[in-house]
Amino acid sequence: MKSMFRKSITAIAVTASLGLALPASASDVIGSVQNVANTSSYTVKVKNPATGLERTLNISENGTFRFASLPSGNYDIQILKDGNVVAEDKVRVSLGANSKANFDLASVANSGPEVIQVVGARISSIDLSTADSGLVITDAEIDRMPISRNLTSVALLAPGAVKGDSAFGNTASFGGSSVAENACYINGLEVTNTRQGLGCGEVPFEFYDQFQVKTGGYSAKFGRATGGTINTTTKSGTNEWEFSAVVQYSPDSLQEEGSISRGNQGAGQIFRDESVASDNSADVTLAVGGPLIEDTLFFYGLVNPRDTESTYTWGGDEFSPNDQYRKESASGGDNLFWGGKLDWDITDNHRLSYFAYSNRRDIERSVFEYDNGAIGDRIDGALLKRGGKAQSLSYTGILTEDLVVTAMAGNIKTEYETQSENLVCPSVTDSRGTSNPITGCGAGGSFGANNDDNTQYRLDVEYVWDAHEISFGIDYQERKSERISQPIGGHSYDYRTLADNGSWQADNGALTNNTGAALDYVEDRIFDGGGSFESELTAYYLEDHWQVTDDFAVKVGLRIDEFDSWGTTGKLLTSFKTDIAPRLGFTWDPTGTGDTKVYGTYGRYYLPVANNTIFRAASGVSDITTAYTYTGVDPTTGAPTGLAPLADTIGSGGLANSQQVSGVPVIPEKDIFQAKEADPFSKDEYIIGVQQALNDEYTVGLKGTYREVATALDDYCGRYAYPYCVMINPGSTSSWYSDGYYWNGTDWGDSSFDNDGVPDAGSLTTYSAETIGLPKANNEYTSVEFSLDYRAETIRYQFGYTWARSVGNFEGAVKSDIGQADAGITQDFDFPAVMDGSQGYQPNDRRHTFKFFGSWEPVENLTVGWNATLQSGRPQSLFGQGYPSKDPNLNGGWGDTFYIYTNECPDTNGDGECQQDEKIYEQHTRGTAGRTPWTFNLDLSAAYDFTVSDIDMRATINVFNVLNSQEMTSANEHYEQNEGEVNSYYGSAYTWQAPRSVRLGFEARF
Repeated sequence: MKSMFRKSITAIAVTASLGLALPASASDVIGSVQNVANTSSYTVKVKNPATGLERTLNISENGTFRFASLPSGNYDIQILKDGNVVAEDKVRVSLGANSKANFDLASVANSGPEVIQVVGARISSIDLSTADSGLVITDAEIDRMPISRNLTSVALLAPGAVKGDSAFGNTASFGGSSVAENACYINGLEVTNTRQGLGCGEVPFEFYDQFQVKTGGYSAKFGRATGGTINTTTKSGTNEWEFSAVVQYSPDSLQEEGSISRGNQGAGQIFRDESVASDNSADVTLAVGGPLIEDTLFFYGLVNPRDTESTYTWGGDEFSPNDQYRKESASGGDNLFWGGKLDWDITDNHRLSYFAYSNRRDIERSVFEYDNGAIGDRIDGALLKRGGKAQSLSYTGILTEDLVVTAMAGNIKTEYETQSENLVCPSVTDSRGTSNPITGCGAGGSFGANNDDNTQYRLDVEYVWDAHEISFGIDYQERKSERISQPIGGHSYDYRTLADNGSWQADNGALTNNTGAALDYVEDRIFDGGGSFESELTAYYLEDHWQVTDDFAVKVGLRIDEFDSWGTTGKLLTSFKTDIAPRLGFTWDPTGTGDTKVYGTYGRYYLPVANNTIFRAASGVSDITTAYTYTGVDPTTGAPTGLAPLADTIGSGGLANSQQVSGVPVIPEKDIFQAKEADPFSKDEYIIGVQQALNDEYTVGLKGTYREVATALDDYCGRYAYPYCVMINPGSTSSWYSDGYYWNGTDWGDSSFDNDGVPDAGSLTTYSAETIGLPKANNEYTSVEFSLDYRAETIRYQFGYTWARSVGNFEGAVKSDIGQADAGITQDFDFPAVMDGSQGYQPNDRRHTFKFFGSWEPVENLTVGWNATLQSGRPQSLFGQGYPSKDPNLNGGWGDTFYIYTNECPDTNGDGECQQDEKIYEQHTRGTAGRTPWTFNLDLSAAYDFTVSDIDMRATINVFNVLNSQEMTSANEHYEQNEGEVNSYYGSAYTWQAPRSVRLGFEARF
């Protein structure tokens, strides 16, 4: 049995395959019959012996045939003449990859029902039917290698994919795009995080059947992503009942200690501490699959109780160290996954599938004091409600030999709420760099409802006419969200120091410290509000795959997307209809042997407005930061006492001149928030490549990719938009309506200051790109990829090298260099000053990446796997807090700039005082402060198969980061704490490579 199992894996494992169908499991078997004078007496039959699914077709006059939309699996295919089998073969249908079966019947002649061996039955790793780029891999192949059991780890096997910044969780960047620009599917249901685009819904690895990672060249059937796409399918039942039990255990006792970083170039206080971090997890997966009605109705289901414990340090920001130690745990019924799939073959040509799962879990958190390595008393706790439920109903109908219809309806609900024990103690951070920081009496943060509800419908029609495979369809999603955010304790305090001659930017102008000494002050950010809001996404596409000749095919696709969103009051906030997005591709076999493929694609891809943007702009959120001087600190809560507006000490105007308003509770209508000329975020992509099968085992490939942002959609928050922000295409002329505030470039003119969210009649104004002052958005990615695949009976591996260059003045939907996850509304393009010096190498610029992974069977029943990555570091910048101009249209004192104040300020007026515009600044453009070190990671695994009482068993061990390399992967790029004051934690590491850890596993199947 084990020998047959290994041969089956060898036959079906596809470690690098090009192809993409609908986000579901069906693919085609296409083929031909050669050397037949008259095909009218011939038929072709395909059958899945595991499920009994069987279809029979007549062979066309030119000797070709096509079985459309077959579920993944192994199939027997037979050529029959007058009902007698004259040739047969076996094919494997994989996710998104068409299978070929070509028969040469020259030797049959009139010899009757003799079954012959098929000519040219070698399976090629080259799919000539598509020009898409990516990776297809099965769960069986994953089990042979040391891969962490999550989708990101699988995605990182693909060329051009790099690990994202840890500030956004465990995510991946594709083709230089930010980590918030990807899309994920399970059985055709999109499970992407719709709030910010960060991460995906997942199921236990035992549930997955196949993984498809698309890095470029998407079909017009796909959209709403400008990065990559992860498409997965789950297991289904067959005609044989199968049971399995899988145990995975990752003990913290087999995990090496993490690293520590300190301020003052390593001589100061602890900044980030991974030495006390630990992860201890154990889970059991019990699965069963089989026929409820043989050949007709199949079931596969599993339950996965999980026990997880973790500890880590938390708190602080770029100017302050960790000040909390946290323990989190979840077990039993509070951390139970369940899922199942029903497949009903109504007839051989009609299938109905129902898929559902719940990954809902409650996590208990305890928070302890932490100070420079010392763990103190418990100060707070929380219950984290995470995960949710999903379900979908899918139909595939083969209406005729040439007409296929597929449809899907589904829903996914997700929770993100954190219920804190302590709702009294405010958030307290001390960013002054002192060795005795002020601390609060609780964990701080915010509280309130937080959940998403995504309902989806999809219809696709495919028709074959002569040499054309024509498909069209519609895809609709309704994304509803609820989020209420209230500050715990009503405030969020951050203690800071303003250097002599340093400035603090208020909305009404800069406040300069002219006291002659450093001045301590406190910022109080009150972020409060929220409600229910939603977006609707609709897409239409038409595509033709035309087989021009036997060796040359083209694909021409067109897609239109519509993105609409509404705020809490039901007012329309944004409405976009994209231009027709082309998706073009070609494949050419210059030799005609099927061993060579030259291919190319061009496509335009659009990204919808994230629901996070709607939350920030149209849910009634008030976001105001006020600066105060203070006379004391409450010894219990850490809150400041004796508050006075900062302007009373170093300016005038009191409270009004001591505030930064980043959001008002008034909800604007579309004409205020969206410029009339604005187009949605889009990227253009160009790919050219070649693949060559050298022999039965080796395949090589070379591919070049160029991506650029065609239109960037971001929020401009300068004075011409005040008190709101407005969505524009930076660097372009834009027009929008005003609401009570009228900035004329120098003052507020005829402003009434009574905004109500309704556009003022007659206030539509057109602003030139020069008036707004923002540069045209630029983001370019260029790469060259080389791949070498080897596949044999006992060993298979893939080696890849990617040279890549990512340059521009913004990253995309999120901002990795400062860890900002506000998808679509980061600080980029908020004001002209923050973009001055922004052109340079992007955080996802990893110039050199080497990947080498595979598996080997040195002896029977023993499999050894490896996964190695060598990668160059990321570029770093020097962020300052000031700007060499006090022009209010530039707003140079807000946000992170590319200017450093040198503390030189000549008294050119002879009045004994320094004027802001006389200060001397140095510009340090993006990515010019060096790079993080190269990183090397090696993971190893071993699996031993054995049988006890006719039960197939497997014992596994996976060792991650065998060499325990812990190079820094991200560092603090904020050089200034405040204008003129160096941040003592600049250059200190935020994160490192994960230390060595071990995962033990055991499986039993019968």
